[in-house]
Amino acid sequence: MTQQEQQEFTDNLEAALSWMRAIQERLKANDNTQGPRDVLEARLRETEEIRQSEDEGRVKMDRVLVAAENLLQGGDEQLKSRTHTQLKDLKSLWDETCTYITHCHSRIEWVWLHWTEYLKAYEDFELWLAKQRRSLDVDLELQLGVKEKLWQVDQQRVAVSDIHGQAVLLERLLDEAAALHSRTQDPSVNPQAQEGLQEAYQDVRDRAEERLSLLQRISEEHQMYQDCVQRFQSWLLSKTKELTELMETNDTAENKLKAIQALDDSVACEEKTLQHIEGMVESLRPYTSPGGVEVVVEEAEELRLGWQRLRQGLCEADEGLHSSLDSHSQYTARCQRLGEDIGRLRDLLKGLDQELEETQESREHTDHTEEQMVGEWRTYTDVRNTLAGEESQVELLKAQLKELFRFSEDSRHLSNDVLAVIKEHQSVKCRATRLCSESESGLRNILQDPLLVYAQWRHMVSQVLEASAEVTDFSHVAMLVQNIECLLKESAQLQERFSLLQVKGTLLDSVFGPERSDGLQSELNTAIRNRELLHAQLQQRKSRLQGFISRTKDFGDTYELIRSKLDSFRDRLMAADGLQPDILAKKSQSDQFGVILKDIEECEAQIMALETLVSSSQTNRIQFDKLQDEWKQLHTAVKTKVHQSEESIEEHESFHESFLNIKKWLMIMKQKLMAFHSPSGEWSIEGRRLEAERALGEFPEKELQLQQVDVQSQEVLKKTSAEGQVHILRDMKCLKDSWSLKTKRSPVARCFKLILLSWQQQHLLHKNFQGHSESRRKEFEAWLFKQNELLSDILSSKEAANDALRAGVSWGQEQFQLLLQGSQDSGTGPREDVGLEELRYRWMLYKSKLKDVTGVGARTRKPGLLQRVCRLALPLWLLFLALLLLAFLLPLMDEGNSCSLSNNFARSFNIMLRYEGPPPT
Repeated sequence: MTQQEQQEFTDNLEAALSWMRAIQERLKANDNTQGPRDVLEARLRETEEIRQSEDEGRVKMDRVLVAAENLLQGGDEQLKSRTHTQLKDLKSLWDETCTYITHCHSRIEWVWLHWTEYLKAYEDFELWLAKQRRSLDVDLELQLGVKEKLWQVDQQRVAVSDIHGQAVLLERLLDEAAALHSRTQDPSVNPQAQEGLQEAYQDVRDRAEERLSLLQRISEEHQMYQDCVQRFQSWLLSKTKELTELMETNDTAENKLKAIQALDDSVACEEKTLQHIEGMVESLRPYTSPGGVEVVVEEAEELRLGWQRLRQGLCEADEGLHSSLDSHSQYTARCQRLGEDIGRLRDLLKGLDQELEETQESREHTDHTEEQMVGEWRTYTDVRNTLAGEESQVELLKAQLKELFRFSEDSRHLSNDVLAVIKEHQSVKCRATRLCSESESGLRNILQDPLLVYAQWRHMVSQVLEASAEVTDFSHVAMLVQNIECLLKESAQLQERFSLLQVKGTLLDSVFGPERSDGLQSELNTAIRNRELLHAQLQQRKSRLQGFISRTKDFGDTYELIRSKLDSFRDRLMAADGLQPDILAKKSQSDQFGVILKDIEECEAQIMALETLVSSSQTNRIQFDKLQDEWKQLHTAVKTKVHQSEESIEEHESFHESFLNIKKWLMIMKQKLMAFHSPSGEWSIEGRRLEAERALGEFPEKELQLQQVDVQSQEVLKKTSAEGQVHILRDMKCLKDSWSLKTKRSPVARCFKLILLSWQQQHLLHKNFQGHSESRRKEFEAWLFKQNELLSDILSSKEAANDALRAGVSWGQEQFQLLLQGSQDSGTGPREDVGLEELRYRWMLYKSKLKDVTGVGARTRKPGLLQRVCRLALPLWLLFLALLLLAFLLPLMDEGNSCSLSNNFARSFNIMLRYEGPPPT
């Protein structure tokens, strides 16, 4: 029997030693951190498999120990001594293998996790570099003026500051890459890769700094231009004032002529300054937006015109002084010319006054029809315009009389005649203005109805379409095209008036009544459809006539025709532009912009056809290019308006939808909360606490939505007219008043007060329990420290004190379970969770050492079969309890009220990578 037991012990010992040698060979083959990341990951999986196979080695160790017990029970002392020696060597090799397994796996896993964290940071930095490259690849956005350019400089300065701030992250990445390369020697983190990353960063930084320098230079040039313009304007004002003061002095004509000549010479010398400013305008053109270029060009042109006006004033003053030196013959000629002008003006005033009287008399003796009113209004308007045009003649008479006063001869007879004709002119003018205002007021009342205007327009369209059906005369074609242009312009105006009338349904009901309003709306819808059809027919007819013109007319006439169309498009765009009160008005405005855009796009074909008429003349080519540029600018402006209008509509609709959703939620929530109000007038949450808590939990999210709606309302208000802003502000005020059900003044808030009171009580209990848990943890740590010291003494002396250790294990296990339960209930943070994992690690190490000591003691004391069975069943029982505890914690973990307590090496390594420290072994 002894020989069989010894053979069994030898076989088990050889099996265990073979397993350990094989494991160590595998570990030696994988104990290397150098190489690519996929190779490192393969080694990590291999060491993980080795670590998982540790249980297999433990089973082999247990078999050797069981076989050794049978040999140790025999009486052969030499066999016992040899067996103890073999067991000691086996135990040392086992400890060495276990330690090697842990250290090898930890080193490889630490490098792999460290590499993973580096790759995440590297990818973030690469994304940031790509974003910066994209922003730098975009061309500079042209700005309007100095203020916008300075803003652009500030934005670029902020971007450069952000790039400089990334240097710290780059340095950290380079250090991490160097550390990884020293451990892995992988080419992806070699010095060449590090240099490439640093060069990419430096390239982005240099490009950003170059762009900042360019923007600063552009803004400084624009600022210098503005300073020059302001100085030149001040100089113009001073010279103009000097000329005025010179002409108002009582000096002799000869002295005035000398002073004016000197002033004219100084003004002429400043033309170089003006040319310098115009040259600065050309240098600003490439770095300024089209609108800004237009502004600076207009400023330069205005300076040129002001300078020319000053020169013209000097010339006129010089001529006036020379004329004042003429003889009596000049005075006679002036008097004769003044008398002729007075006679001509008197005849004109007499005829206009007679025309007014005849028109007024015919009005009294004929029916007061609309056509009669239109004719009268035109007559009065013509008379008024004629009189307004004669204002310059009256001023000329005054100027001529003033010139005569400079002569020594008596001019009182002419002065009386001039005063008489001025009074007559004022009398006729006042009468024409009064009659025109009365006629215009009556006509305005009639023309306020868009349907009447539409009927007139439709009649005119029919005539034009009939007249343009078959036409061959070019002069008639040009006139018809002009008439069609006017009709299209009136069509756009009709569309605007129809749109305004459509959105004024309430006003129509209040003025005409419900029945008449419905009929008017029906007529309006019919008129809108017919107008669109006629508008399309007019556009087709216009295209055909324009094609006829392009085939028969020369370049100049076609150019002027297209130019007038572009002007009409601009007028329509300006008329349609402006803030709108509501969504319907904004949609109507968007439709108008769409119609204008469609008309402009149709005009492109005419411009392309005009190119065929461009001859070899350079002037025609310049005019065509300018016309094409004007069309492109207008097309871009209209497309921008269409896009802005669509965005405004989307924002308004989004705000309206969010407003209705939160308003509906408030109504439903108020009904839910009123359910906690009993018929007796008391508020209670007895038996319905969870329902009340869920109701309370909805408020933070909805409060955020309310803030978002408020922000949306502010954006919508910026793009809404004053009439629509009143309604939006009123709706937001009502919504905020409804939200007040959450405030303390609302009766429904009593329900929330009860819930909050319940939560505060739970929070106080949680704080008390957390303090108790902290004291229990300190007590457990102190006990564990003492037990480790006792265990160290036992291991060193090999004394049998296992009973005292076993007595403390049950108390320690109970305290540790209480600590776990306390951590779960209190919901500790990440740092407290890490401390608990460290304490658990120390507890597991203590139990492992205790198991080794108790195992040696058991072999010394020769435990019985029942004790061995209990010892083997204890780990299974603890595993079963751990599974039950996990099943109990899973629902709580789903609710987010517990923390992960698993002793995971990878998670510990992740924490150590975030908080700098050496790798664990």
